[in-house]
Amino acid sequence: MRRLMHFLFYFSLLIVIKGSLSRARLAESSLKCVSYQCKDGECKEGIDVCEEAEPDRPVGCFVVWTTNNVTNEVNVTLKGCFTNPTECNNTECIDTTTYAKKNLNYCCCRGSMCNREHKWIPEATKAPEMMHTVDHESSFWLIFIIGVGSSLVAMVAITVVYVTHKKQAMFNEIPTVEPDISNSSTNISHRPIDLKDIKARGRFGVVWRAQLGNQEVAVKIFPMQERQSWITEQDIFKLPRMNHPNILEFIGCEKRSDMASTDFWLITAYCENGSLCDFLKAHTVSWTELCKIATTMARGLTHLHEEIQSSRTDGLKPSIAHRDFKSKNVLLKADLTACIADFGLALVFTPGKSCGDTHGQVGTRRYMAPEVLEGAINFTRDAFLRIDVYACGLVLWELVSRCTVHGGPVDEYRLPFEAELGPHPTLEEMQDNVVTKKLRPRIFDPWRHHPGLVAICETMEDCWDHDAEARLSSSCVLERLSQYARFPTRQYFVATNTTNELPAKLATESL
Repeated sequence: MRRLMHFLFYFSLLIVIKGSLSRARLAESSLKCVSYQCKDGECKEGIDVCEEAEPDRPVGCFVVWTTNNVTNEVNVTLKGCFTNPTECNNTECIDTTTYAKKNLNYCCCRGSMCNREHKWIPEATKAPEMMHTVDHESSFWLIFIIGVGSSLVAMVAITVVYVTHKKQAMFNEIPTVEPDISNSSTNISHRPIDLKDIKARGRFGVVWRAQLGNQEVAVKIFPMQERQSWITEQDIFKLPRMNHPNILEFIGCEKRSDMASTDFWLITAYCENGSLCDFLKAHTVSWTELCKIATTMARGLTHLHEEIQSSRTDGLKPSIAHRDFKSKNVLLKADLTACIADFGLALVFTPGKSCGDTHGQVGTRRYMAPEVLEGAINFTRDAFLRIDVYACGLVLWELVSRCTVHGGPVDEYRLPFEAELGPHPTLEEMQDNVVTKKLRPRIFDPWRHHPGLVAICETMEDCWDHDAEARLSSSCVLERLSQYARFPTRQYFVATNTTNELPAKLATESL
């Protein structure tokens, strides 16, 4: 009995030992993976033993992680065992996807503890496959069609250019198409221009004194929104026979661009004494200086208004209305010779054609003629020229107001109507006083007591007559002023009539 009990004890012990060894061998042969998971804000890392549920469904290890785009910090989200990793035959855990979706990466591997490390190594993008080349017959017809089409387009373009150049340039208004300045001899875009200092600011742009080589020039810079004024001005300057001593000398134009903006430059001769307006603010004038400035100014306006027929060497010089004539737009050279500038509002008249549909109420308010203020312009060439003559009369008044020849006190410089309406009159104030009340700048008694000045005063009154058709022409103004300047300082014309003819009587005065 005792032997039987010993046998059963040792047999049971043997079975227990054998089972333990079997379980140990099974544990040693099972796949182990690093485990990592977070729950309720608490993250734990350990080791999982992966058990195969079925023989044909092997297990593997995996890792899921994210990468911060800014700091490049890697944060593991999950690690553990994974069943049926059919595409995870690598011994290392590597993600080979080209682009991570939402910065989320995943990798899996086969091998115990193979998910301890993980990597992201994107596969290089494959070069695009070469397209099949078309057969030789298709290529031939494609090249043939393209060649014939290109030839036809070139022939049409050449024909259009030829017809355009053959046709005589005729226009009523200033063109709105930007001119091609690349082939113009006046374009100096490749020459260095050194801007020195700002001399004036106007409605259309800023005027700089500049240096171009050894020549001192003026550069008027137009912003992008005033591009049309830049085009208008250079078109006026480029008309036939505009090279005149009493018209501002045109040198060139160019378009300058940078990353921030585009500016349009107009380069002209530099007038040392600036505008007539600025000169009169700082200086008085003698009788000789008054006559020189007034005569050369009238000569420039006459040339602008005049229509000159074409010749063998020069084309037709059309009649041009300035439409913004004022002392600011009359410049003075070093010898006080006047020249007219600023043609941004100018209007060109071609013989036999109307002036077209243009806006009449333009210019500077205080220099506007009554018909402009009233909006009752007759849209003809002569009507626009008479508007310039009205403004010329006001500029003559500015000159006389700063002349010292009468021997009395000379007041500080004032613009026309500044004494009566202030420095910034409204359009309604100008209409009420100039149109309704027929107000004009005051002519002081000392001027009327001097034979030379009274003659100019009568001329200016004939220029600013309320009836536009009764005003002098610019050529008649020039004739009168030239006659006054022809005599020495002690002799003057005295006008005895109000017609457009020259004064009939002469009077001399001993000063």
